Amino acid sequence: MNTKRKLSSILPCVLLFLVMFNACTNKQNEHNHSVDHSQSANEITAQTLSPSKHVLSNQATVKLQLGSKSDLIKSQGYITLDPNRSKTVAARFGGRIEKLYVKFNNQYVKQGDKIMDIYSPDLGNFQEEHLFLFKSKNENSLIEKSREKLRLLGITENQIKQLEKIGTVALTVSVFSPANGFVFLNPQSAEENTTAKNTSGMNAMAMQQNTSSGNSFAASTSQFREGMYVNEGQELFTVNDLQEVWALVSVSNQYANQIHENQSVEITPENDLKQIIKGNIASIEQTFEEGNQRFERVRIVLPNATNFLKINSLITAQFKSSNNEKLQVPSSAVYKTGLNAYVFVKTDTTQKGTGIFQLRKVIASTSNNGMTTIKSGLLLNEEIAKEAGLMADSETFLNAN
Repeated sequence: MNTKRKLSSILPCVLLFLVMFNACTNKQNEHNHSVDHSQSANEITAQTLSPSKHVLSNQATVKLQLGSKSDLIKSQGYITLDPNRSKTVAARFGGRIEKLYVKFNNQYVKQGDKIMDIYSPDLGNFQEEHLFLFKSKNENSLIEKSREKLRLLGITENQIKQLEKIGTVALTVSVFSPANGFVFLNPQSAEENTTAKNTSGMNAMAMQQNTSSGNSFAASTSQFREGMYVNEGQELFTVNDLQEVWALVSVSNQYANQIHENQSVEITPENDLKQIIKGNIASIEQTFEEGNQRFERVRIVLPNATNFLKINSLITAQFKSSNNEKLQVPSSAVYKTGLNAYVFVKTDTTQKGTGIFQLRKVIASTSNNGMTTIKSGLLLNEEIAKEAGLMADSETFLNAN
């Protein structure tokens, strides 16, 4: 009797629990069914399917294309001397510039023209030594060697004859141009030229410059002046015929693989924008940085028979890219992280028409006009997502190799 009463009291609770459980189960099934229909009805943007490194997306795709064979690269530069055509004259002894016959750089001179006169007490010492040998009637070979030494110092044959005949010592010699061309004076800093580094002969003649006079020259080192001192071995001037010159051009490092030595270049000078001068790349020099960009310095040899191109004048260089068969994609299709580059390759399509994409690492090169060159990692018939940035997420890249 008691057992029947207990069962009759529990039974309603059990029935109520079963009804509620069934209702909850039906609601959950209805909810899941609703979500499935909602997802199939809406566009799927991107969803990572780990760990296979695939992504579902309905976004547009693009294929590799051959780059244009007429891509042009333009860069700025300037004209400078071709040092291979320069003839340099250095001081054979220390002394003071007594007279300058050339007043400015880039002045045209002929071979044998007088450039400057240099006064030096050292010349007197060398001539006194020769005069002693000559009067002592030493062997002719010794005397001839002494004469040759004087010639190398710039003493003329006439001055040597006057020395041997009447003992006239010349303390000033002239320096002449070794060739036809344009002269460029090359002084060192005045502080070096006007201190106690001068020769002992100058010290004996009390020709040392004091501190105040040395400072007066410090502001003007662009050219020689009469009265300035030069040291033995110092470069005095250079003569260059300018029949060929160099153009130094800075090219962005992103084009480094598209230029090469002996490549033809078209140069437009700033003084005549309609004039086009053709030259060739002689060398690609060191990489340098300016701001946040890296550049290659390109040296181009240019003909200049009429001296049309002026030293330090600005020019624009234009040359064709050497990558005639380069493969390109829109830059938006490449996702770059530091030195690495990635694309999303379409590998298949779902039954509902959604694209299946796989992450792939590629080697990307230069970017120009919204297109990026792909050096390796893709084939011409492959499709990739047009907007790689919309596909990228942290989980995708964590799973990438």
